[in-house]
Amino acid sequence: MKKITFLLLMLSMAFIANAQQELPKFPDVKVEDLKKKEYVKDSSAEAYIMMNYGNGWVYKNSEGGYEIAYQYFTRIKVLKKSAFERATKTLFLYKDDTQQNIETVENVKGRTYNFINDGITIEELDPKDVFKGKYDKSYDKVSFTLPKVKEGSIIEYSYVVRSPYPFKPKDWYFQYNIPCERSEYTFSSPTNLAYRILMQACEGKLSFDKCATADEYRTCQWLMLNVPALNREKYVANLDDYTRKIHFELAEYIVDGMSKPKNLSIDWPAFDKQLLIDEDLGGRIGKISAFDATAQSLKTQKTDTLELAKEVYKYVQSNFTWDGNKYLFTQNTLKEIFNRKTGSGTELNLLLISLLRQVGIEANPVVISTREHGRIWKDYPMISRFNYTLAHVNIKGKDVLLDVTDKNLRWGLLPSFCMVGEGRLLISNKSQWLPIRTPEKSGEMINMEFTFGEKESELESQITYAGVGYQAIDYRTEYNTLGKEKFAEKFRKKLSTIDKALVEFEGFSSTDTDVQPVIAVTGKNPEGYSVVNGKIYLKTIPYDGTTEHPFVSAERAFPIDFTYPTEETITCKYTIPDNYAVVELPKAIRVTLPEDGGRFNFSVAQYQGGKVIIVTSQIQLKKSIYGVDEYQAIRTVYDHIVAKHNEMIVLQKK
Repeated sequence: MKKITFLLLMLSMAFIANAQQELPKFPDVKVEDLKKKEYVKDSSAEAYIMMNYGNGWVYKNSEGGYEIAYQYFTRIKVLKKSAFERATKTLFLYKDDTQQNIETVENVKGRTYNFINDGITIEELDPKDVFKGKYDKSYDKVSFTLPKVKEGSIIEYSYVVRSPYPFKPKDWYFQYNIPCERSEYTFSSPTNLAYRILMQACEGKLSFDKCATADEYRTCQWLMLNVPALNREKYVANLDDYTRKIHFELAEYIVDGMSKPKNLSIDWPAFDKQLLIDEDLGGRIGKISAFDATAQSLKTQKTDTLELAKEVYKYVQSNFTWDGNKYLFTQNTLKEIFNRKTGSGTELNLLLISLLRQVGIEANPVVISTREHGRIWKDYPMISRFNYTLAHVNIKGKDVLLDVTDKNLRWGLLPSFCMVGEGRLLISNKSQWLPIRTPEKSGEMINMEFTFGEKESELESQITYAGVGYQAIDYRTEYNTLGKEKFAEKFRKKLSTIDKALVEFEGFSSTDTDVQPVIAVTGKNPEGYSVVNGKIYLKTIPYDGTTEHPFVSAERAFPIDFTYPTEETITCKYTIPDNYAVVELPKAIRVTLPEDGGRFNFSVAQYQGGKVIIVTSQIQLKKSIYGVDEYQAIRTVYDHIVAKHNEMIVLQKK
């Protein structure tokens, strides 16, 4: 097979200099394919990709510049109704701010195959059912839906995308959330444009991997067979970081008029220098004269360096508003940001750095890749892998990372999207990697009290939620975003069995982020327990318990990323009627993770002669990330948590 594939590779090179290329001839759809009811390698699959083919080639346009074209063909077997949405394909085509450099799509074709009356029927995609329009200021959208799709159908579509951005070719994905029988990609480029090709999660998985050069073109081809589905699991920061794919970057080029090649590959010192002098990043940092009076006033009031730094941080956090954008580079000058009082995350944090320097405190930028942007490849310095900038100070020998986008954050805490492991601290000739660790956990203390009223059919209910650390931040953010009434309604829905629940808030109006926010809910609960054969059954944790297992898979391929250490304590107090006695209580349990990585403590105790029952559940996870090798231990702990949170206390009349 490799010899045949390589022959096809060499033959295809005769055509790569052209702007047009024909799709290869693919095997016909067979009756036995249409009759298949499941995918033999994964019986749970709702569909599977029979063939995914891509071809990317760089060519000279009529004006002598370079462009890149992508040719795609995909054939999918639909097995279940839940896969019908795969008959709709949406493409997003990039356009720059000038609206002149625009990606386009052409030659959109599609078919649906069905097996009807012992024969194969074919429904073609009507060109008028291909819809084109604007998506937002940066993208146009093209979408189409293949006709007459049903369980058992085979669908296929093909199209060509043309792009004026050959310096950064699109990634090729071998893996999706459904299995793929065959995935094949070819990439061709003139030899005067050299590309760095990076493989992710492909080691030992490729059936074919070959490159060849002829007629001033270099062509590479890859083939992967029987690729399993990559399903989303809980507590994964970015699934794309684990997907089998190929990434391309222009590394070097030479064009007419140049005497020698321009090398775009850099090492980390060159990377640091480039960002420090860039006029849209390090070059932006500087004195802001409009801040002079405030700077002088703060310096007079605060002589301690730490307290002065905190005042500057609070000043920027309180007086400037994040516009929601996450860019590595600035779009505006810091003077414009200072006057406008709003900006991107990088702009506001560079403003903070400038103002800290203005009061005499050394501060520097730290570039990162946010959680949704994906991880940094430390072996390959690439600016495209970064998309955000933080501020850094070192006070009294302690490194502190700062971000002013969230008005609910305390000094030294970062937004959850910045919790990415490490970032690159940019200091002239002293740049280094800095760990990003939170000094704070995400915690919650939930206290529940239930007392049988005069009518045994009702429970007087009082529940309080007290947020700690990041949970407190989340509560404040949601309260400010939704407003008091909508936030209260969220708790009424969560505690829907409490009739006419009264929801009250404490500590939310304070501007001091150290004040703990508390939510209190009270009301009568006519559905707080169940009665079977004269016995009363009370859940150990009636609300907010972990009643469904978050880790059902027997194995796991990715680390477990909780974002930050967590701790949850739930206390549930039942006061039972005098004429009832406890006949069954759950047993206490204590489960500890290896190397003191966390624990689950559960206890049930009786007081006042058995009239009062107190259930206590404490879950403590001391690490932000647990490795794949720790999965079974984590899973075992949650086995016990789910079991205990679902157990019952049983009462019977005396």
